[in-house]
Amino acid sequence: MSRKLIENIIPIKELSELAKKEGNSKKPVYRIHKWWARRLGCIVRALYIASELHYDATDEEFWDRFYSKNTSDLTVLDPFMGGGTTLVEAKKMGMKTIGVDVDPLACFITKKELEDCNLDRIKKQYEIIEKNIAEKILKLYTTRIDDKEYEIINVFWVYEIDCPECNSKVRTHPHYKLYYNKEQQYVFCSECGEVDVIDISKEIHTCKSCGSKTNIDNGTYKRGKCKCKICNTDFLLRDNVKGNRNLRLFALEYLDGEKRLFKKADYQDIKKYNELETYDYVQIPNEKIPNEARKDMRPISYGYNNYGELFNKRQRIALSIIYNEINNIKNASIKEWFTITFSDALACNNMLCNYAYGYRKLTPLFGIHAFTVPVRPVENNVWGTTFGRGSFKKVFNKTIRAKEYCQNTYESKYEKGKHKRIYTGESIKAKVTSNPVTFYKGKRDSLILNRSSAQLKAVRDKTVDIIMTDPPYYDNLNYSELAHFYYQWIKEDISYKCDDYMDKSLHVNDLVENYHELFVDQLTKVFKQCYKKLKDDGIMVFSYHHNKEEAWQALGKAIYTADFKIVNVFPVLSEGNSAYHSSEGTIKWDSILVLKKADNCKNITKKNIEYWKRYFKDNNLELKQCDINSILQSIKI
Repeated sequence: MSRKLIENIIPIKELSELAKKEGNSKKPVYRIHKWWARRLGCIVRALYIASELHYDATDEEFWDRFYSKNTSDLTVLDPFMGGGTTLVEAKKMGMKTIGVDVDPLACFITKKELEDCNLDRIKKQYEIIEKNIAEKILKLYTTRIDDKEYEIINVFWVYEIDCPECNSKVRTHPHYKLYYNKEQQYVFCSECGEVDVIDISKEIHTCKSCGSKTNIDNGTYKRGKCKCKICNTDFLLRDNVKGNRNLRLFALEYLDGEKRLFKKADYQDIKKYNELETYDYVQIPNEKIPNEARKDMRPISYGYNNYGELFNKRQRIALSIIYNEINNIKNASIKEWFTITFSDALACNNMLCNYAYGYRKLTPLFGIHAFTVPVRPVENNVWGTTFGRGSFKKVFNKTIRAKEYCQNTYESKYEKGKHKRIYTGESIKAKVTSNPVTFYKGKRDSLILNRSSAQLKAVRDKTVDIIMTDPPYYDNLNYSELAHFYYQWIKEDISYKCDDYMDKSLHVNDLVENYHELFVDQLTKVFKQCYKKLKDDGIMVFSYHHNKEEAWQALGKAIYTADFKIVNVFPVLSEGNSAYHSSEGTIKWDSILVLKKADNCKNITKKNIEYWKRYFKDNNLELKQCDINSILQSIKI
């Protein structure tokens, strides 16, 4: 039985440089919709290539394959598909793909990443939608100054809380800035709210309107606590806020020609919002936000009880107008492209969005992997103007770029610091099905199953060449819990249904009784299924990192109970310059574990931690203590 390069060593130093770049700017296909802790496409591609090259392949052979057209006929399975990177990279290389996930949103996203489309028809449909509804939505986002209407880019809100001691109104401003750069800052008066532009060096602002002095950086909110300016009482925002009922509009960013300007939200702006006509809302999600066995109680702890409350009245109207129009599309395939566009746009059009004051742009929900609750939410222009982030118009353009990439894919190369796109001649144009019979008859080349991988009767035994996956990281984030935010809007319009998927997910919360035993049991069931589906000479490859020894013990027990043997372990950079996919610390390197069926393994030698310390030192790669701990644990199992 021939051994492969992935059982030896791949060009880790060079791949780490690619990973740093791609981790901060993923390829267009992976921006089609938010998914959490995606594996990097360049790393997954490298692992596939190493799984096919012979054991002693040179670096030159490896990179020649990396930047060339691949026409593999292998079959790949990912039992924890998530955002679909493993399937997308496999399909790019011509492989048949099988993806499984309990999360219906993950299945839908992966389907749209893989599927081919007619871009001309989609663009024409967008023109129809724009003609029918754009003006109607844009009228919701205008402000009047001296009898002239201006387009609104962003609307700024703040929580207004009754002081529990003296009952006076406290607005939760962490500071009194709207935007700043190297030279100037837009600030507002702490008393009357009037906006002014002043030199960046000034710390105290004297209001031209009311004469009040404002200490710009000394707000009424800091690290979860509010301070009453009347009686000096400190109190927790979380204990006194009642969701969006406490939000007050206080400022606007608007467009004057090509200039972006700020203004106080005046009487007319507030009146216009308050008097918005009721609209026949479509599918506004009013389901309760689950609160059982939840480690992070946000946004429930801030008074948000159901998903509909995460959107204000104007957002509900605008989103309903768009979704009504999407539901009028008769062609089911085209409708799905607008459904995924709409779903992705939700992250920038809710009341949990923040504003990056130094960058002058909105920060979407799930910028980090959690339900954050900003004390000064920013409301986006839902349809979109020239400026702004995450509007429906801009997200649609992102969808188009994603599918243009799929039709003519490229890999990134850096020569003397300059980025170069190498077009390989590959494409991502899958024919996706959820019907195993159709898949095995050869009528479709990609199978997506919305179910638990603990039972995979639909996948034929010993038919899979490579299992490439990224299993749940023990007590880490429950992505299904976050995905529920999107799913509640579109669940009636996608083919994947699994309303109780949160109870089935292997991302169980570590607050659950007997969590460790449950995790090991479920992971072992999946690995046993993988063993059955993998060909006798097949390879299972997955990435993992964790600081906790018990996490690695759980993984090891699942591996060996399923009768796999680890034939190689090596580190790769996982998430560019940031890493959220760990329970503690800031681990930046994954361990890649290569498994084979135990009866087919001979003369296995794994390199020890001292080898990897020397390797990192010799190649000037950063290896922090948390990375060492994680890699050491992977070598020990």
